[in-house]
Amino acid sequence: MSYNSEDYFLSNDFKAILRKFESAGDDEAFAVLDTDELVDVAEYYYNNGKADKSEYVIEKTLAMYPGSTAPLLFKARLALMEGKDVGTAEYYAEQIEDKSDPEYFYMKAEIMLARNDADAADAYLEEKFGEADDDDKDYFAVDSAALFIDYNAVGKAEKWLGRSADKESVDYKEQAARIFMEKGDYENSKKLFNELIDHDPFSTQYWNLLASSQFFSNNIEDSIQSSEYSIAINPQNTAALLNKANGLYNLGNYGEALKYYLRYNSLCPDDENGEMLVGFCYMLLEDYGNAITHLKKAEELSAPQSPALVDVYKDMAFAYCRLGRIDDCMAVLDKADAISGDHDELLVYRGNMLLGSGRLEEAKKYFMQAIRSSGYSPAIFMKIAITIFESGNPELAYKMFCTLYANYPDWTEGYAHYAACCYDLGKTDEFPDALKQAAACSPQETKMLLGKLFPDGMEPKDYYDYIVRNNKGKLPPL
Repeated sequence: MSYNSEDYFLSNDFKAILRKFESAGDDEAFAVLDTDELVDVAEYYYNNGKADKSEYVIEKTLAMYPGSTAPLLFKARLALMEGKDVGTAEYYAEQIEDKSDPEYFYMKAEIMLARNDADAADAYLEEKFGEADDDDKDYFAVDSAALFIDYNAVGKAEKWLGRSADKESVDYKEQAARIFMEKGDYENSKKLFNELIDHDPFSTQYWNLLASSQFFSNNIEDSIQSSEYSIAINPQNTAALLNKANGLYNLGNYGEALKYYLRYNSLCPDDENGEMLVGFCYMLLEDYGNAITHLKKAEELSAPQSPALVDVYKDMAFAYCRLGRIDDCMAVLDKADAISGDHDELLVYRGNMLLGSGRLEEAKKYFMQAIRSSGYSPAIFMKIAITIFESGNPELAYKMFCTLYANYPDWTEGYAHYAACCYDLGKTDEFPDALKQAAACSPQETKMLLGKLFPDGMEPKDYYDYIVRNNKGKLPPL
């Protein structure tokens, strides 16, 4: 939980508060600090995996100062964060005595956002904005924008940020940069984050946000470097460790990525996503035993009906399959089927696992069941064709793609694999047109599958012209 920035907890001001709290006796510690400082201590403990100690500080603070805003806000936000428990959050918010505090307004609006009612939150804040003093309106607007960004209501965030006249303030630039990033305008986002870093070069928060913007704009090496700056400032910065791991993973450096995912895991042992990422890295490194160990941990940490569990089970099934444990593989997919809404896709996946284990006849049964169950869906048919191609049978896959496009002439997916089939089978007449369609419909997939046929740096949109100009009816060599 971090409503203060991580930079605050690294500051000398907070370190002095923590020293004062920890050096005093139990009763004295609560006497020497005010409620805001005590909540900062509780938040610090929570963020560092000391939830019991955090709860003790909050409960004792509330016992001494019932109705106090800061500790009640802490409990309300914790309810929203940990269990999306809107009712509990509302219960704590309504115990706040000072209902004229803007922080109370923001909490009320956040509860509305947690209920997926952004319009109600917007209307409520409009009412309170109209009542605010003129001197406070800039702060109110920027804080409201930040709240809407947190809940991905970018349009409303942009509207509220536009209410602030102080466009050179650090807070304004931070929210503007976040809005640019959410809208996909990474160049403007990076520009503002760099300005913020110039203002505060030791801010891990700004380095992490810059790293994210660089990652999303495919500047992977720059993103890794920004993460390294953040890690240098604070080696236990979990966001920076995760950003660097993701960057290394994206570059295909799975061994190094695993090191940083494991460091992240050691600091966030209750995060199922960390266990999933570690498990998947082990799979890519073909260490299937360790992959299963960490995927099982991810299963234990996940909520029983979590949508992410389907991916955990599919990855675990793949690992079992690679170890030749097909019965375990199918049993795990039974678990996935119990919570997944996509029964047909899981039938295809079962067939895929069996096909990879050489059990062709059993795989065919699942493929046919998926086709019939889906009502002869072109998407399912295409996925089966791709599975068959990837299993090393381009001839059968080619026939399936021909059937697919003959029956669904407007279907535009799968052409990259179709073109790859044509190449593998030496179909010189069909390959160029299939390649052209593939580059137009799915350029990244085309580059991944066929980019090795072309000069380094060539974009998929130029593949067709290159083939026609340079190969004169022949297929390019690998």
